[in-house]
Amino acid sequence: MSLLAYLYTLFLIPIVITVPVTPSNNITVPLDIGCPFLKPRTTPAKSVHDLRPDDIKIIAGLGDSVMAAFAAKGIQGQFINIKNLYENRGVSFSIGGDPNTITMPNLINYYSHDLFGASVGDHLISICFGNEICPKGQYRDDIDVLNAAQSGARSLNLDHQTTYLFDRLDEEYKIGRVKPTDWKLITIFIGSNDICHSCTEPTSLPLPFGANVWSTVETLRKSMTNTLVQIIGLMRVQDIVISTSNYTNYCQPIKGSSFIGHDHECECSHSADNLTIMDQNFPAYNQALQQVVAHYKEPNDTFAVIYQPLLVDIMSFPIQAIRYKEERHAFSSFIENAVSSIK
Repeated sequence: MSLLAYLYTLFLIPIVITVPVTPSNNITVPLDIGCPFLKPRTTPAKSVHDLRPDDIKIIAGLGDSVMAAFAAKGIQGQFINIKNLYENRGVSFSIGGDPNTITMPNLINYYSHDLFGASVGDHLISICFGNEICPKGQYRDDIDVLNAAQSGARSLNLDHQTTYLFDRLDEEYKIGRVKPTDWKLITIFIGSNDICHSCTEPTSLPLPFGANVWSTVETLRKSMTNTLVQIIGLMRVQDIVISTSNYTNYCQPIKGSSFIGHDHECECSHSADNLTIMDQNFPAYNQALQQVVAHYKEPNDTFAVIYQPLLVDIMSFPIQAIRYKEERHAFSSFIENAVSSIK
């Protein structure tokens, strides 16, 4: 059974969340799912297609605000609260490692026991502005670990993220925390901000978007061995605007002004013409991601790329839950679709 098939099986099991526990053998895990541990292998995994959860030793993530888990815990008390500008990185569905949280790293770590890379805790938003403007000094190594995602990031910003990822790994290699030959699971979830700027930024259109993602995967391939890369498909972010349009009291301007911050998060979504453009272009973004994956179909024992479609109907859940449900549905759909992606 494949690694991802194992994880899908786990997702179907009712989970009782407790404090970090020691199920057996004096091994502490961040999330007890109540299952027996796997019998240790007698020989290492033969290839990237032979992985089990306990083979993975390094986990990392590249992406935007969903990967960074910006505002994933919802409004904190009142609107004017610095915590409303936090990235809750420890609860990110694919790279978070906060105890008692149902995340991919915590499920893997139940079997791996020594997984490195999951982000923990919260910190002030780290943000990218424009095509290639990601101010330095925003990462917090002890919180981000190998979660290189940044809010506002577009595909052009992936180079900035891989630089952080490689530098961070080099530090860990030098001190012996992990090894370059350890098996790695890297998740890429990017594109919502490209779609949101596609009406004004040619560099965010589907063709250059796909080229940027492909360039990033190539960089990973050339720089890493023993690596499984999973690329997650995009949600229809334009539906968020449609879903909120009937709630005139939902997004209020800052007191004493007419400025509504949400209006500037997706600049192409506030006219009928631009919404039509987004709607027409949306399929091309996921097609671009699938074309990237198609480049790596030739058998390779130490490197593979898979595509995980993310079929989330934003229009189906309450307006108050959109951000929270993005995280939860992303995780749910991610696990469900993983089964058929790698054999």
